[in-house]
Amino acid sequence: MKKNRETVFLEGRKMLKLYRIMKLSLVLLLIGMLQVSASVHSQGSKLKLKERNITLAELFWKIQSKTDFVFAFSNEDVEMFSNINVDAEGEIEEVLNELLADKELTFELKNGVYVIQRKAPALKSVMLVDQQEEKEITVRGSVLDEKGEAIPGVTVYIKGTSVGTITMVDGSYNITVPKSADVLVFSFIGFEPQEVKLAGQTSLNIVLKTEATDLDEVVVTGYGIKKKGTYTGSVEVVDAKKIEQVPVASFDQILQGNAPGVLSVGSSGAPGAPATVRIRGLSSLSSGNSPLYIMDGIPITAGQFSALNQNDIENMSILKDATATSLYGSRASNGVIVITTKRGKDSERAMIQYRGQYGSNQIANDNFDMMSSAQKIQYEEELGLQDYTDKEKFDRLKVNTNWLDVVLRDAVTQSHELSARGGNERSKFYVSGGYYSEEGIQYRSDFERYTFRLNLDNKLSDKVNLGVNFTLGYETFNHTVSSGTNVYNPIFSARLLNPYLRAYNVDGSFNQEGLPWANPIEQLMLNDDSNDRFKIVGGLFLDVDLAENLKFKTNWGVDFSDGTADGFLSPESEWGAAYNGEVSRSMSRNFRLTPTNTLNYKLNLNDVHDFNFLIGQEAIVNNSQSFSVSAYNVPSEKLSVLSVASEAGSWGGGYSDYTVASFFANTAYNYKYKYLVDVSIRRDGSSRFGKNNRWGTFWSFGLGWNMQEESFIKGIDWIDQLKIRASIGETGNYNIGNYTHQGLYSYGSYLNNGAAVFSQYANDDLTWEKVLKANVAFEMSFFRKYRLKADFYRETTSDMLFFIPYSLTSGVGGRMENAGSLSNSGVEVEVDATLLSTQDFRFNVNANMAYNVSNIIELYGDTDKIDQGNTIIKEGERRGTYYMTEWAGVDASTGKGLWYTADGEVSNMYSDSYRVVQEGKSYLPPLQGGFTGTLSYRNLQLSAFFTWMADKWLINNTRYFIESQGMFAAYNQTAEMLNYWQEPGDVAVNPHPKYQDNQFDTRLLEDASFLRLKNLTLAYSFNSKLLKRTKVFRNARIYAQGQNLLTWTGYSGIDPEYYGVAEVNMYPHARKIMFGIDLGF
Repeated sequence: MKKNRETVFLEGRKMLKLYRIMKLSLVLLLIGMLQVSASVHSQGSKLKLKERNITLAELFWKIQSKTDFVFAFSNEDVEMFSNINVDAEGEIEEVLNELLADKELTFELKNGVYVIQRKAPALKSVMLVDQQEEKEITVRGSVLDEKGEAIPGVTVYIKGTSVGTITMVDGSYNITVPKSADVLVFSFIGFEPQEVKLAGQTSLNIVLKTEATDLDEVVVTGYGIKKKGTYTGSVEVVDAKKIEQVPVASFDQILQGNAPGVLSVGSSGAPGAPATVRIRGLSSLSSGNSPLYIMDGIPITAGQFSALNQNDIENMSILKDATATSLYGSRASNGVIVITTKRGKDSERAMIQYRGQYGSNQIANDNFDMMSSAQKIQYEEELGLQDYTDKEKFDRLKVNTNWLDVVLRDAVTQSHELSARGGNERSKFYVSGGYYSEEGIQYRSDFERYTFRLNLDNKLSDKVNLGVNFTLGYETFNHTVSSGTNVYNPIFSARLLNPYLRAYNVDGSFNQEGLPWANPIEQLMLNDDSNDRFKIVGGLFLDVDLAENLKFKTNWGVDFSDGTADGFLSPESEWGAAYNGEVSRSMSRNFRLTPTNTLNYKLNLNDVHDFNFLIGQEAIVNNSQSFSVSAYNVPSEKLSVLSVASEAGSWGGGYSDYTVASFFANTAYNYKYKYLVDVSIRRDGSSRFGKNNRWGTFWSFGLGWNMQEESFIKGIDWIDQLKIRASIGETGNYNIGNYTHQGLYSYGSYLNNGAAVFSQYANDDLTWEKVLKANVAFEMSFFRKYRLKADFYRETTSDMLFFIPYSLTSGVGGRMENAGSLSNSGVEVEVDATLLSTQDFRFNVNANMAYNVSNIIELYGDTDKIDQGNTIIKEGERRGTYYMTEWAGVDASTGKGLWYTADGEVSNMYSDSYRVVQEGKSYLPPLQGGFTGTLSYRNLQLSAFFTWMADKWLINNTRYFIESQGMFAAYNQTAEMLNYWQEPGDVAVNPHPKYQDNQFDTRLLEDASFLRLKNLTLAYSFNSKLLKRTKVFRNARIYAQGQNLLTWTGYSGIDPEYYGVAEVNMYPHARKIMFGIDLGF
């Protein structure tokens, strides 16, 4: 009889000992992060069981999860025992004897593990035993780590089968295998799995190598590669697995929830729309707040990522603190995102990969409950807006149009990509081509992209390497002609059109009868607004080993884009009728050249002192140009080119450029891998600043301590890493106009004559906005399963680039000056835990949380606040704080609206002078994060990714129009408007519509905190042994995926995930259901 033994286990006795050590550890008590207790097995331990309809295997797992008892058993031995009812109490041996008595099973306590096995069979003929011995052999041995210590709990199994066992506390094992068995696999969490050919051997002693940990990982900083274990900077790495998991048009949309302290919000669901990305809050009031993006050492333009293929990315390093960012000097105040693309690998044959995805898109959320035809007719009659005859009412009740459904659709997204990578010792390559297409859920909104990438690495000699990074993208967009708050916006129009009006006539033509403005679906079909962009990011680099450990590198990078936008308003459309049709065309082109030269020297003294020196020089040359023209009077809707229009409209154009020159240096030192020092300095000069302050100096100083290398920590086996690091330094911001420091004239016409008008004062003293960054962090990993990281930071911006208004009598609005300061402070926490890891099952959880508050410290001159309408910039207040009149409810006697005055009194009249600071309510969420749970069973994997924001506030501007308290009662409203005050004594939410008490008050201010199931993926990877037989495929994976599936929020608008002060009629985000396949050849 063949013995198939699959052993299931949790922990061995050594792990119990480790838990006891953990409880008593002084270091752990000091950091106060863990509390674990342990107990010891004893043969006299009590056990109480009461279960019904449970399998025997499940029963053992339940006992194991709730007690300290550990079991080992074969699935084959216990799988036949199901529907077990047990009610027993006593010592463990008594309960087990009672439980197993009628099951031909027995148990034995071996080294703290209860081994469940079949009872020995009755002795049979010698012939049968001899036959069994001929078919099977027993392999014995031990498994040790690199230090020679035993590893308990290692899974030992025959490759391609479920026949296996585990090592005991002393690391020993024995396993009975068929003589035909070929390979044994040894695996344990935290160690690299090892495969060993049997070849008839009966004794195998194995040494497992430790798996690479965070200490061994590297981070790419743009000017080089740093080992995480010796790096003192704050860096988050988003790897290819997370990047490839979600199909998006623009890769910056992936960042939300995947990296603590990084806000990535799409304020539009339109295909190809970029995300708004912020790292550790807002560091500036008037200058830019977007991070710097570096791809393969080349700075690239923010907001143009849709032309780049996300699947070409190997990883993204997000640099946050001074140590990590200071080498980028004047461009690094908002953080840096360093993108590394995939490269070739040394392999016997090229690895070819196909990835395909196809799916559908629908609107993700629509919380508004709009009036039906019956409700709207009732509302109009109650308000005296209409006096319908019975026939009119009957005819209108026959129609109940959901206008949002008219302008929206179920759409399709698909992507296809083919890549190849390979090479040899001298030359390596990566090449890919991709196609991505996304139909928008609103008609006439689409996005299409074609991409190509080629990365080459060539070893010209033993000391010279030449490389190429090249990517090309071409994309096209179709947009709706208008967005925002006007009836040309299809979403806005659809909200307000009454449901008793038809979208289509009986013959299928577009209806015009009874509509207060143009039929939105007709206008969508008649008019056009399209864009296309050609994008190139390319670089050529040369590495030269000048001497031992001395390397020179030069990298010449180009970022080029060329875009056109074409608009057409048909003469047949209501929108274009005023001009008898309009044709417009605009073009924009941007070119940036960035040559970088670095010299790197490494010095190691007796494996004790390790130095890394870097000096470098960089320049940026950037120029932009644009041109636009429009023309009217188009003879036919079939002709949409400029040459057919007979009347000139408007025209314009521009050209601008800027340059930056930089010099930088860095020294990194570590002593015995324990004590770490990192020092950087950079000197930048920019043409954007005045001649008196054109140059700025930026610096950083970082310290680190790898405590796990200390003798008093090394003896604690369960601690893998324990690190403290700190940094301080100064970075800059130069994100202003190219000529802001100069005195300027603007040109225009007056009475058909050209004229120049003085429009801007010069400021020769204008200089860099500076950000002082301080960061303290703690990192820990333990039991080779758990990882914890926490960063505490404060960043203070001074000499802010601020537009200071001048007196109106000057004839000039003002000029840019350096004034004021603000701060960002917060904490970021990330936790990663492997909660279950066996031969078949693996469950991992990753979660991160960030808290950030931005406060205004000082403004300019005697000014202590700046009124921005519905928000306020005020010294001592949070950035983005709302400034609104507070709603006090409805007067029960009159049905009139009430508001609080600034003094707290109640008034039945609204006034902007009643506005007060809404303490703690800002559109910038102080709390945000994400978490991912990944469960794997053999080749099947389920992954769920959630993102969340807390204490986020947002003005629901759409409600101003569709809950207008009678102001827009002629148009459709939400059903909530039917619940208004009607007679004295009514306690009502809404005032009587006759007062039209519709104001921008706190009624519109809503808590937009949310939890969103961002991505859910179910995937199956085909067995490699099966694929090998095909002689075609190396790997194969199929999956189903959903995006934006569920959202929990109290926000009543279309989507709480919006970046801005007020959300009004935004293009909705889509819920996507995708199916995909990955094939490797």
